[in-house]
Amino acid sequence: MAQSRQPKYKKFLGFIYVGISAVLIYTLTISVFRVIERRQNYVSLSEKKAELEKEKAELAKTVELLSDEDYVVRYAREHYIFSKDGEEVVKLPESKE
Repeated sequence: MAQSRQPKYKKFLGFIYVGISAVLIYTLTISVFRVIERRQNYVSLSEKKAELEKEKAELAKTVELLSDEDYVVRYAREHYIFSKDGEEVVKLPESKE
């Protein structure tokens, strides 16, 4: 009876192929998770950038208004109760309505 036995190195090659496959699958999985994490980070940073650009536009508008002397005087009178010479300021309580 002739038995056909595989040489031992073929079994060893099978284990090597399985090991290499496992390492490649692990590396691929890690790479996929990194890509997903970076994509989420990119989305959150894009949203933050949009908010900061909006805030920058508002601040630029405020700077432009503050360069106008009439606006500064009116702002100071409304918020800090400044008065003109000879003028008396009376602050009335705010109504509840």
